[in-house]
Amino acid sequence: MTQWIETMPLSLALFLEQRLEAEGSGAVKPARFAELAGRLLASGVMWREYSRPEASLYDDAVQCEQLLREWFACIGFVLVHDSDARLLRLYPPGEGGGEDEEDGVRRLRARLSRDFVAAVVALRFLYTEALTGRRPLVDERLIISLEELSQTVVSLLAHKLPNAASERLTLLRELRKHRVLHFIEGVDAGDMQMGLAVLRPVMSFVSDEAMEDALRLMGSPLPSTPAAAPAPEDGGA
Repeated sequence: MTQWIETMPLSLALFLEQRLEAEGSGAVKPARFAELAGRLLASGVMWREYSRPEASLYDDAVQCEQLLREWFACIGFVLVHDSDARLLRLYPPGEGGGEDEEDGVRRLRARLSRDFVAAVVALRFLYTEALTGRRPLVDERLIISLEELSQTVVSLLAHKLPNAASERLTLLRELRKHRVLHFIEGVDAGDMQMGLAVLRPVMSFVSDEAMEDALRLMGSPLPSTPAAAPAPEDGGA
């Protein structure tokens, strides 16, 4: 028994190496795979358009995507690839979520605060409106103010964002971490007049089903969106 236990790590390492040689172009090595898995566990997201270093991580992750998916599935995590946005997102195990549960509902569970869920649903609603032509998009970004986000949260979900500017800033940082929002922390950080950019990945973070469920509770309709554009040829999926 002792001898078997001592050889287990070596056997697992050998299996991992063999799988990586067969995945994609075979260029991803075990050390890089460990870096990719650790990054996804730490941040939960890889978006190719976010930065040059993240583009490199994304490209390598796509090469071994199936192995990453199986690896995370062993501990109950779900890896989702939005090839249109060129984004990988890792979802922790849902609380009580079974295999037959709607993906959208499960994705909004995963130990997120009520403020976060309300804000991200509102951001998804606003971005969907932009895709219908009701709001302008610049380089696939929707520019809004924090005040506009707050008003949308209230009108759609009858929920209020935190009163304190420091708490609002903490919430915004969490949204930025998930790549659904971008902003620059200046002297007005947390102030209702600060500018925000809603990012394309919000569309895959909040599924149609999840947003419909949230809006149905408040009797608000989901804006109809045009057919999705085909993924870029170099999207990788």
